[in-house]
Amino acid sequence: MRNLAFLAIAVTSLFTACNSGNAIKDFIPGTYISQAQSEFSVANDTLVIEAAKSTDNLYLITRKTGYRRITNGKVQTVQHKVKHWTGEWDTQRQVLEVVQTGNTFVFQPDQHCLLNGNSEYRKL
Repeated sequence: MRNLAFLAIAVTSLFTACNSGNAIKDFIPGTYISQAQSEFSVANDTLVIEAAKSTDNLYLITRKTGYRRITNGKVQTVQHKVKHWTGEWDTQRQVLEVVQTGNTFVFQPDQHCLLNGNSEYRKL
């Protein structure tokens, strides 16, 4: 009887862990935004993450950054950068790792955001 109870708890725990990983993977695709400001610049970041076709763990990531430098107290003209990356979902660590940079994205579906180091992006 004790073995049966242990087995039931183990199966339930495994099922919960797998479902939570799937919930995060279902949350990943979308558009995320972040804004940062310092005495030297103002920046707006947008991440667009899409599941790659014909694969379970690869994602296409487009990062669009618009920033304005602040020089002598004056905000300069907007400059734009676009970068394209590939991300690989690590099921063990539950993070999306950017292949080109090694950065990791940590998703928090309950807070509707992703974390990239100290930066927090809100999902639209």
